[in-house]
Amino acid sequence: MALDPKLALRMKYSSILSVAVFLTGCYHTEDADLVVHNAIIHSMDEANTTYQAMAVRDGRIIELGPERQIMNRYAATVTYDAQGRPVYPGFIDGHCHFFGYGLNKQKIDLQGVRSWDEAIERTALFAKAHPKGDWILGRGWDQNLWADKTFPDNDELNELFPDRPIFLQRVDGHAAVVNQAALDRVGLSANSAIAGGILELRNGKPTGLIVDNVADLFQKIFEDAEQTAKRQALLDAQADCFEKGLTMVCDAGLDVGTIELIQQLQSEGLLKIRVYAMVADKPENLEHFAKAGPIDTDRLWVRSVKVYGDGSLGSRGALLKEPYSDVDSAYHGLLRASRTHMLEVANWCAQHNFQMVTHCIGDSMDGFMLDVYAEVLKGTNDKRWRIEHAQCMDPRDMHLFAENSIIPSVQPTHLLSDAPWAIDRLGPERFKTAYAWNSLRKQIGMVALGTDFPVEDIDPLATFYAAVVRKYRDGSAIVGSPMAEALSREDALRGMTIWNAIASFTENDLGSLETGKRADIVVLNGDPLKVDADMITKLRVEATFVNGEQVH
Repeated sequence: MALDPKLALRMKYSSILSVAVFLTGCYHTEDADLVVHNAIIHSMDEANTTYQAMAVRDGRIIELGPERQIMNRYAATVTYDAQGRPVYPGFIDGHCHFFGYGLNKQKIDLQGVRSWDEAIERTALFAKAHPKGDWILGRGWDQNLWADKTFPDNDELNELFPDRPIFLQRVDGHAAVVNQAALDRVGLSANSAIAGGILELRNGKPTGLIVDNVADLFQKIFEDAEQTAKRQALLDAQADCFEKGLTMVCDAGLDVGTIELIQQLQSEGLLKIRVYAMVADKPENLEHFAKAGPIDTDRLWVRSVKVYGDGSLGSRGALLKEPYSDVDSAYHGLLRASRTHMLEVANWCAQHNFQMVTHCIGDSMDGFMLDVYAEVLKGTNDKRWRIEHAQCMDPRDMHLFAENSIIPSVQPTHLLSDAPWAIDRLGPERFKTAYAWNSLRKQIGMVALGTDFPVEDIDPLATFYAAVVRKYRDGSAIVGSPMAEALSREDALRGMTIWNAIASFTENDLGSLETGKRADIVVLNGDPLKVDADMITKLRVEATFVNGEQVH
């Protein structure tokens, strides 16, 4: 029997309409909070699989796949068109001072001053603008940038500010110049003796230059900051991190009160960035967490202790096996804590299942702590203890990382900042084996990367440039530093994402874009895996998402 022509026409149109509905994506089977599409999504999974689109629900990735598949399947509350740009997991800073960075925004900015006189001028302008305050705080000066590279003293500060205490930190935070009023405030005099620190004297009187453990005596200034100032510091730091694509930070050294404030701001929904908080090595902090135990939420983790082994290379506090090459003495640097103390902390960490992370700059300090770790860890383990910085490594000590499953944590931008003078501090042979990121990576197959901001710039893309290009930002070579220690592009990106997640025990939720993981993502204006080396400095963050919510 022949089909009625009108019915056949209606069936034809119905079929065409059904196909059109399917092709235009109007037919959806599932709901999502967010769909990111028209993208080149670098998952950073083991195979570094790439996708075109992803769907997110309740803060987690529910599917990644081809554009049409995701767009047809999900009806999204928010749809983000990446316009063909690259998408990566949200960047994680493996070592920084998040809270301190925020507080620094409330201080005098001394970065880039070309002389001590310029630092004094900025201090005087600040004092004039804030005549009713108490302490005057500043940070950022670096005598290595000056024509006269000697450390400054407090003569002019004493003359200009006889009654108001001044505390001006060096860029690395390991040294400072304070006036006499500040010394009087904390009870320091020529007769004071502080182990692991320097109170410089000239003609029997303090010059105002203080280094490492002496400078730490002034930490109470920051602890006594008003609560409103602390809250604002955390929020200011968060805004700058989101702008640079950072969705998580590992803050190297916090006290209980600051950690509790972070918890409070997170519970209020104001602090959305994820924080891996390293507890500062103080008896009261360890006593608290011995009773309270670790913290493990979706935005805050506390299960590590940050210890200072030595000082910085710029302040000549780094502990070296052989004397510094640029001083006429047998000076080796500073040991900031005894082996007995280090073993006590290590055993505490082992007993309470906390990760131990130790600041080690000089080759002597690196070897010292690797040996302490080995004594407690006794071989292969999954405790993930870390050596922070590992700048001046003796190649003969490298094997201790692999033998005891110790994670090296480095900050590549330090090389660009240090190189103009570090070769003089160390001499060419030691400089050749310093900043050995690729050799460190080979030890356990990974290396954690950070910026150490505010010591360096907050931008993780600057970390990427330094790690893979290993040249000054103008493209000129760093004489005496081998290019073989640069990281591959993929390794550098892993060091800013999944390897940092592993170093903070968060790899099940963070560090890569995979089904079931948290939707922390960053959208860039160019692909760091592909752009020419001289274009890496032009890379910018277009958007940042935390838990599927756009925060920048």
